[in-house]
Amino acid sequence: MILDTNFIIALRSDAPDAAEKAAELEASAVPLRLPSVVVHELYVGVGAGSDPTRNVREYEALVRNKPIVPLDENIARRAGALEGQHLASETKPDLGLADAVVAATGLVYNEAVVTDDTSDFGSVDGLRIETF
Repeated sequence: MILDTNFIIALRSDAPDAAEKAAELEASAVPLRLPSVVVHELYVGVGAGSDPTRNVREYEALVRNKPIVPLDENIARRAGALEGQHLASETKPDLGLADAVVAATGLVYNEAVVTDDTSDFGSVDGLRIETF
């Protein structure tokens, strides 16, 4: 299962739906993976926040023991194609780099993305999403 940035942020904020989904995923013993771009987005929050030390500690506690999926050439190619398709489409929303990488990771690994961003990820052909 591929974890989107908004899921990790929701867990940090103690959102009940995210906590319930996290418990469900932990109980299922399904692999939980973080695309490297998600780590980047989390650390944007660290740098922009008023208490970087606390932010690092809290985010690292949430992502500890979850494998980080690097942006390799297969994911990069898939993400670029996805972002381009969405830019060229008159009906699909623009994905942006980070969402394109997260979606491509889900497609390459053939795993669902855990997110509540159904407007963007729901428009990606062939991508399964798990909401919270």
